[in-house]
Amino acid sequence: MTTSPDDAVCGAVTDAVLAVPGVACLRPGLRGLLQAAGRRPGAVRVAHDAAGAVRAVHIEIVARAQHRTADVARAVRTAAAEAAAAPPAAVTVTVTGIV
Repeated sequence: MTTSPDDAVCGAVTDAVLAVPGVACLRPGLRGLLQAAGRRPGAVRVAHDAAGAVRAVHIEIVARAQHRTADVARAVRTAAAEAAAAPPAAVTVTVTGIV
């Protein structure tokens, strides 16, 4: 099975995000769960420009209550930008829950 560049970027971003202290898990919506059949959850979405460079990354996470949510979101944004080789301004982080 071959992986597309999009799958590779999503995988790298997912791994980087899950390593951030304070992240409990990724949180896909129902649409993401349905699309994820056999793949990683749809909580990480990547858009590319015409040249193939990453232009936008959207991540949905569940944060741990022991950590400051804003700090976790900032750390996720930084980690995702580095993993995707994208500017931090291209990364959007949505905290969908706190556990």
